[in-house]
Amino acid sequence: MKMFRKLYTLFRKFYSRNYFREIRLISGTITYREILIILYYLIFKRREIVNGRYIRKYEKKFAEYMGVKYAFSFGAGRMAFYSILKAIGIEDGDEVILPGYTCVVVPDAIVYSGAKPIYIDIDPDTLCIDVNKIEAKITPRTRVIYAQHTFASFCNMQKILDIAKRHNLKVIEDCAHALGAEYNGKKAGTYGDAAYFTTELSKIISTGMGGMAITDDFELAKKIAQIQKNSQFLDQEIIEKISLQIIIYNILLHPRISFIGKFFLNFFYRYRLNVESTTCDEMNCIMPEKYPVKLSNIQARVGLLQLENIHKNIKHRRKIAQIYRKLLKDSPVKLYESYDELYLPVYIRYNLLVKNRDELKEKFLHNNCDLGEWFNSVIHPKGSSFDNVYYKKGTCPIAEEIVKNNVNLPTHLRVKENDAKRIANIIKRC
Repeated sequence: MKMFRKLYTLFRKFYSRNYFREIRLISGTITYREILIILYYLIFKRREIVNGRYIRKYEKKFAEYMGVKYAFSFGAGRMAFYSILKAIGIEDGDEVILPGYTCVVVPDAIVYSGAKPIYIDIDPDTLCIDVNKIEAKITPRTRVIYAQHTFASFCNMQKILDIAKRHNLKVIEDCAHALGAEYNGKKAGTYGDAAYFTTELSKIISTGMGGMAITDDFELAKKIAQIQKNSQFLDQEIIEKISLQIIIYNILLHPRISFIGKFFLNFFYRYRLNVESTTCDEMNCIMPEKYPVKLSNIQARVGLLQLENIHKNIKHRRKIAQIYRKLLKDSPVKLYESYDELYLPVYIRYNLLVKNRDELKEKFLHNNCDLGEWFNSVIHPKGSSFDNVYYKKGTCPIAEEIVKNNVNLPTHLRVKENDAKRIANIIKRC
């Protein structure tokens, strides 16, 4: 018995060190409470997986959290954006101004709506759209300015709103990185005519896949509600797949078992048991068969639980960001921090500009950590069709240069203070 105890103690000491602790970029938001709820529905409440009472409850809770009148859930953030565009009345040949530093699903939604994306370069200090270059691209066909709050930065909304007012344009905020961020006490997403959020696995809160459109405009809300009503749900089999994916990611990528779990996850990918966040068709601007779709009841149930925990979630991300900032401020990397005291970011990830991304990726791999590459292309991910979303190389030279060397670090709930210190030290050593 004494020998067993000694061996157990030695194992605990060894296991508690960083030899086994792997830090991943995603799967750090879902708790075991959500996992148990998902299992309960998959086993005992299969009839309530697709449609049910939690969809409206989730929308109401989201609207209350944001301080707006209307919120409408969809199967993905891009679908929420598309629904806003259609509700605005976008027609063939209209134009939407957006930054040339975004995910492919954004211009996809614009093209699907019948409009043409018009790209503007970014401000190198914020990675948000350069407001000084917007008016030069406005034409009689321009209908919308797309304000994407990127990483820990906030668009200059006052200038954007002023430009929109002068030219009678609508403003849509992209808050995929900014759920819970505030400027001067007002939440990101409440400045423009409408906004949307995404709750995919890597976002501030997660429902596996999912999105939300919000607005205070009654007429706009009526039209979005009609679009949502006319939309279908995904097939129950796919919804169950998304639900299982939430469980599998969060168990297999736990820092303590990820060194084993990642091999099972490769099997999961290999046999296409997962639901891709961005499909090959979307990378080529091919519209999915069902688009948009509604968010399912089981995902809405998870979303409600996630919202209950959002204050703790955001507080944690800010604490981890503070550690990165403190340890990296004197290192030869560019930190993207907001120096506006009125802005409170949420740090979906902590973004940096480095000179040696490939070397750094190798170091992170050897130290059992993920290094993020949002965005590794002006139209992310790399390999997306530029032609199909009307992007011409050279249009946004600043963004095209930055995507070669920007990296981002995890901030989610599973990143502990010692993990953040360890990650910062890898960067300093490299």
